[in-house]
Amino acid sequence: MRSKLINIVKALLPHGYVAGRKRNRFLEEYDAWKKDRDSDFTFDKTCCFSSFVTIDGYGCSGSSAVMDLLREYSNCTVWATKPSFAKDSSLDTADCVFGEFDICRHTGGLLFLEHMMQPEAWVNDFWADAAVKDFINVAYYSDVYQKYEETRPLFFLFFDSIIGQRMTSDTPLMNVWQNRFSGINDMFTLKKMSKEYYHTLCRGFLYTLFNTLFKNSGKNNTLVLDHIFGDCGTDMARFEPYLPGVKRIIVDRDVRAVYVHAKKKDIRWIAHDSVEEFIEWEKKMHYCDNKGNEGNCTLKLQFEDVVLNYEKEVSKVEHFLGLSKENHNKKKQIFNPEISIKNVFAWKDAKAYEADCSRIKELIPDCCYEE
Repeated sequence: MRSKLINIVKALLPHGYVAGRKRNRFLEEYDAWKKDRDSDFTFDKTCCFSSFVTIDGYGCSGSSAVMDLLREYSNCTVWATKPSFAKDSSLDTADCVFGEFDICRHTGGLLFLEHMMQPEAWVNDFWADAAVKDFINVAYYSDVYQKYEETRPLFFLFFDSIIGQRMTSDTPLMNVWQNRFSGINDMFTLKKMSKEYYHTLCRGFLYTLFNTLFKNSGKNNTLVLDHIFGDCGTDMARFEPYLPGVKRIIVDRDVRAVYVHAKKKDIRWIAHDSVEEFIEWEKKMHYCDNKGNEGNCTLKLQFEDVVLNYEKEVSKVEHFLGLSKENHNKKKQIFNPEISIKNVFAWKDAKAYEADCSRIKELIPDCCYEE
């Protein structure tokens, strides 16, 4: 009886039930799907959207302002968090509920899996097993999977297409390479496939996902995505096979504003315990995001300019994305520069960080905005 109780406690506590975390049931639901799957079910080859754009930033750099701006266009559908404000409550629409697009860029996401499938990345099958389990977590805990059951077969079909062997086990594998708290006892290998085949698979998965979620979108609409390739450099040639024709808008901001915000909110994923630590972090972020072949597929914006030089910057965005001013039918109803101006130079009023901001200006002047 005592050993049984101990096993129950071990089975429950590591999975975070105390914190209300849901146990990962992906494999159980995948097995149920595979048992009753429709053998004719395949991914779509075309998409309901004619173009794609990802809005990326360096961390609290104001990319949400550009997403709010694009929500004002009648031919743009925005996949991102809800608008920070809106005069009209009807603007709080279904296209705002998904948050950042983690399926591509996170560990275990599509870009990561592509790398792990290459011969030069192979070390042993335990690395492949870890990659598969990372994908399971990225998929299962995503808002799309949790909130929209109709998308789950898409994840299952993609998963079924990438795994090679599956060694099932009812016993927890307490080995050093295994996350003992994952609740996934099975082990997996990845299928061997060419990059071209893998890219085709990913395109079909993404197209079908978009088609499922946005059935009523017109063919001439643009899908705006939040950080689909963020933190993965600016080599657009690498991203093109996933979403042909995808464009990227990168939003920068005076790093002194980022530093003060991180200090006040104690944002732990932004290094800010010291000025030197923050500067090193910003250098790495900007270095990573300035490598690669940008070409005419990338537009860089400055948050302060979007607010202070609104008309000029809006025209720049319209030209880059091929948007018409006639489609800007909710102008300043979601992104209003007259309201957002309070976030420009707000760091100047933070007297407690005045010396820190001066130090930042001295050491990384190129990352500071000049009036």
